[in-house]
Amino acid sequence: MTTLPATVQERIPLPATGTPAASTGAGVTAGDVLAMLRRRAVMIILLWLPFSMVAVGLFFLVYIYFPTYMADAWVECLSDQPKAGQQLIQQALAKDLHERFINSQAQLITSSEVLNAALKTPEVRGTAWFRELDPQERFLALQETIGAGAMKNTNYLRVAMRCRAQTDPAVIVRQVVGQFLNMVQDRAKTAFREELKDYKNEEADLAKRIADKLETIKAFTATLPPGGLTNRGGIVYEQLAIYAEQVAALELQTMELEGLSQVHNDPSGPGVSAEDRQVVERDPMVQNLSNQLFYIEQQYDILLDKFGTEHRQVKALARRRDAVNRQLNQFREQRLTDILDFRREQVRTAFLNSQHALLLARDKLTEAQAAQADLDRKMSELQTLQDELSALKEARAQTSAFVRDIERVVADRETIRVSLAQQATDPLKRSSPHVMWLPAGVVLAFMFAVGLALLLEFTDTSVRTPQDIVRHLNIPVLGMVPDVDDEEVPIDRVETAVRDAPHSMIVEAFRTIRTNLQFSASAERQRTIIVTSALPEHGKTTIASNLAASLAQGGRRVLLVDANFRRPTLHKIYEQPGKMGLSNLLVGDGAVEDLACKTDIANLDILFSGPIPPNPAERLGSQQVHEVLDQALARYDQVIFDSPPVLLASDAIVLATYVDGVVMVCRAKESSRGASQRACHLLTRVNAHIFGAVLNAARVRRGGYYREQMAAFYDYQAEALLEKEDQPALPTDQDVEQARGPDHGEDADRTSDQDETDRD
Repeated sequence: MTTLPATVQERIPLPATGTPAASTGAGVTAGDVLAMLRRRAVMIILLWLPFSMVAVGLFFLVYIYFPTYMADAWVECLSDQPKAGQQLIQQALAKDLHERFINSQAQLITSSEVLNAALKTPEVRGTAWFRELDPQERFLALQETIGAGAMKNTNYLRVAMRCRAQTDPAVIVRQVVGQFLNMVQDRAKTAFREELKDYKNEEADLAKRIADKLETIKAFTATLPPGGLTNRGGIVYEQLAIYAEQVAALELQTMELEGLSQVHNDPSGPGVSAEDRQVVERDPMVQNLSNQLFYIEQQYDILLDKFGTEHRQVKALARRRDAVNRQLNQFREQRLTDILDFRREQVRTAFLNSQHALLLARDKLTEAQAAQADLDRKMSELQTLQDELSALKEARAQTSAFVRDIERVVADRETIRVSLAQQATDPLKRSSPHVMWLPAGVVLAFMFAVGLALLLEFTDTSVRTPQDIVRHLNIPVLGMVPDVDDEEVPIDRVETAVRDAPHSMIVEAFRTIRTNLQFSASAERQRTIIVTSALPEHGKTTIASNLAASLAQGGRRVLLVDANFRRPTLHKIYEQPGKMGLSNLLVGDGAVEDLACKTDIANLDILFSGPIPPNPAERLGSQQVHEVLDQALARYDQVIFDSPPVLLASDAIVLATYVDGVVMVCRAKESSRGASQRACHLLTRVNAHIFGAVLNAARVRRGGYYREQMAAFYDYQAEALLEKEDQPALPTDQDVEQARGPDHGEDADRTSDQDETDRD
């Protein structure tokens, strides 16, 4: 059994339509990266060793000649607000405001004002760091070397610096921190002094405005009526109440008189009362006429009794009685009418008088209401003035309290709550290079070597592995052929390796390709095969020659045809003149059985190219090709064509339309992915069936053919050969085929191939 990795399991089938990208191999997986690292393992080690040596050398160089020492100081930053007076617990800033405050102080420490002030101090001028630097570079050097940053989850700000001299960093840090604290306090006090001046001016302005407001209130109070300020209106409100009562009484009286007048003026109103009649009866004229009527009636009764009704005196007295009675009634009616008219006139006069009094009362009420409204407006204005006065007094009180607080802050030593928590001290040991730099440098060297190896892998666009063929060409892998330089068995000509070195690893690779090809389709669908490549020098002739020999050794009758009219090679490999061949058949000159040449390999014949025609593509596209194929298939089981490269000539594309399938050859590290993809695309456009690809000249290295596998293969082969010498010779495939007879056909060939695979 062969130990080559290019087995049937390595023939990755074409990905199904609709599968994810991860399953089709479109992306680089972790397994691919590991394979890349294994292939580049030697390179990684060879790069890692010098890189590590450089890293170690740089570490010791810096450690001995360029050590640095670091000193740091801690500054406590509590708040940008001064300490509140008469409070034991000061109110802390919010978290975001406190972080911004600390970061602001960190930026202020490295500001040009603080650093320039520190550079002017005699302590800093006396350091070796100061003397070694150029005057124009000192500020920039200090700004680059000193750092300030907040310590996480604390109120502290760390100020640190590195120097080559052991005592210099502590001196410089102390001076920078001192200048920073002085500047912070001075800036804060200056700001508070200016603010104090502004607030004192504001306090004086408020006092003046309060005095002016008091004068305004005093002058306004003088315009109020007597008792208006103390009794909320005084006489005005009293008069308004009196006039309101009068108007109400007069309105009621007027309404009553108006109703009474309407009653008297109404004809259906009240008539003459008994009192009115009594008044009329007491009238002297009525009484006189009543007495006369009474006297006449007495006389009339007497005369009537005495003389009767027809008497002259009786009639005269009756006429007189009637006249007096009429006169009495008329006078009574006149007197009653006079009484009613007098009463009606009296009610009307009273109504008019009441109306006039009501109008006068309403005028007085309106005047009183206007006076009351004016008084209310003045009282409202007075209240507004008093409110403004109260607001001014409150503002002056607040301003006075704030002025006292600012005066206390200005008098205090710490205007802003920033103080020194820990002074910088001389470092006891060097801070860099740290001993952990040494393993870190080695690790970085390894990472750089790995990165460089992966970079070379990713930038290499050549076909190197079977995974590249499946991923980029999207076709199966029939097998891989090792590079002849890695072969332990000497092979003079790799084109005839199957014949010259049957027990070599390369021959086992061709047998594997043969087996994979036989399982890629049925025998009837792979009788005519083209072996081609994208570009020349990829080994397509080598693959075609050895594949044909391997198939012939498997018991199949094989015809190897040199269809490369551009650069024929088979006649050189098999050392035959090849004056006549395929080109003669294409012009109808001869037959296949006459022009095919026998070889020293059983069942293998060769049809050379013959004279090179002036128009190879047109000849290969002629109808004569069908006749040539029919003649060849009538005599042979399989016909293998060695054709020109696909991208350099159209011969292979034209010929691919007549055969059953194509075998694409890719040379490791030389065939580019783009060229191979274009070749496959051109073949696919003419509906050519690609059986798969063969990776030629695969180098022995990690991730490809393992040297351990090659050694195990030859050890296994040696033991098998020793056992074979002790055992009787087995019949060959040709003997088995002759024993079975010609009737078995392709099934016999397939069984022979399977038997050989089992023996392998």
